[in-house]
Amino acid sequence: MNYIRLRKNNLCVENISAQKLVKKYKTPFYCYSLSQLKNNFYAFSNAFKTSKPLVCFSVKSNSNINLLRELKKMGSGADVVSSGELLKAIKAGISKKKIVFSGVGKTEDEIKLAIKKGVLLINIESESEANCINKISKKMQRRTPVGIRLTPNI
Repeated sequence: MNYIRLRKNNLCVENISAQKLVKKYKTPFYCYSLSQLKNNFYAFSNAFKTSKPLVCFSVKSNSNINLLRELKKMGSGADVVSSGELLKAIKAGISKKKIVFSGVGKTEDEIKLAIKKGVLLINIESESEANCINKISKKMQRRTPVGIRLTPNI
């Protein structure tokens, strides 16, 4: 179902006229459809329900704290690429055990923070990053779950 549509030549979001929203909030502003978000999340999640996946929303794509809180209510995890995104996901209430830290160019401080917070896993992007995670983990006396991203033919 599409919650954003034209009705009598007026753009509507969840049956609310965009013109009414403009009068109330002025422009520019962001407008999200919670119904559309839920519909998309559950459709995606249900497509894989037999494997019981952890669906992790890419915080990089939209870091709006209210949106992240709604995703948390739906059971979503978070895929983060920086310490700022990690802290925002935690602030939104997403369980640390549902956060995956990905992305190239992680700093030592970001890796330390991810390990300290106890994220689900850190995706390793290179051999040097694996060595860095191992060194920091040993120093902190922690076992750090990792994922390994492979790019064939490179």
